[in-house]
Amino acid sequence: MVVSGLAMEQWGEFVGSVLFVLSMALFFPILPALVGLIASGRRMRALPADELLRNEKRAPIVLLRSFTDDDLIDPTFTATYKVVPGRYEERLVKALAPLGPVVALGRPGEKDPQMGAARLYVKDEYWQRAIAYFIERATAVVAVVGGSPGLWWEIELTIQQAPLERLLFFFPYPAPRITRRSFWRTAFFQHQIWGRFLRRKLFPVMDAERLARYRAFRERINAQLPHPLPEEPGGSRFIAFSQEGRPILIKPAKPSIWTRILTWNRNPQMDIPFKLELQQFVAKRRIQIQKEKQL
Repeated sequence: MVVSGLAMEQWGEFVGSVLFVLSMALFFPILPALVGLIASGRRMRALPADELLRNEKRAPIVLLRSFTDDDLIDPTFTATYKVVPGRYEERLVKALAPLGPVVALGRPGEKDPQMGAARLYVKDEYWQRAIAYFIERATAVVAVVGGSPGLWWEIELTIQQAPLERLLFFFPYPAPRITRRSFWRTAFFQHQIWGRFLRRKLFPVMDAERLARYRAFRERINAQLPHPLPEEPGGSRFIAFSQEGRPILIKPAKPSIWTRILTWNRNPQMDIPFKLELQQFVAKRRIQIQKEKQL
């Protein structure tokens, strides 16, 4: 763009316009690679789980999820200004940071893990032992509810092994997989202006997937809990538990009028920052941690 501006001054508007068009034609094909390099640089600076835990005195938070959900896009308005597409996992890690470092098992064989929870890599034959080890020592366990057999095993183990008040289950609004796998579809989905219309259009599909995940979770897990789960989650994305084991639907906070105006969103529950939505869970858990230390 600078070159085309100089060309306009030197040789006229026609030559400058031609150079501008050519520069855009060259820029857009390499933009995904440039953004990928930025993302890779950020991931390279992230500490692996073993090093993070050596430097951290607090007990970890364990993140459970299906590997196929590693690329879940953050559809909130606050994520749309980022050069590198924002993801749910990063928002969860930031919201839970006051409790401790977040760790997760890495996908076997991956060379470039996503940003968010610090990854720990173990051999296939040891992954269940590693999960059990961390669940016993975790200050909280957060599960992005999905459908893989390994995740169900982890969730059921967590319910058997950890106090229920330490658990948090997340039911996301997943963007369609075709969107998540395409740089340009993701960029459009998270665009500050045009993305508003696409997110509104896709909301019924994303909400249906969220409800399907909740219903599958309820059908499989309900009998293992001391108190039954609600029939439907309403607009809630999170379920926590009281010390008595009663499920608590964490209702989305109401967005400000400015958020509603800026997002033009008829379904504003997708635009609530996790930090605001989870502040009560975090505050209660911090109090419980202090009491546990005094025992």
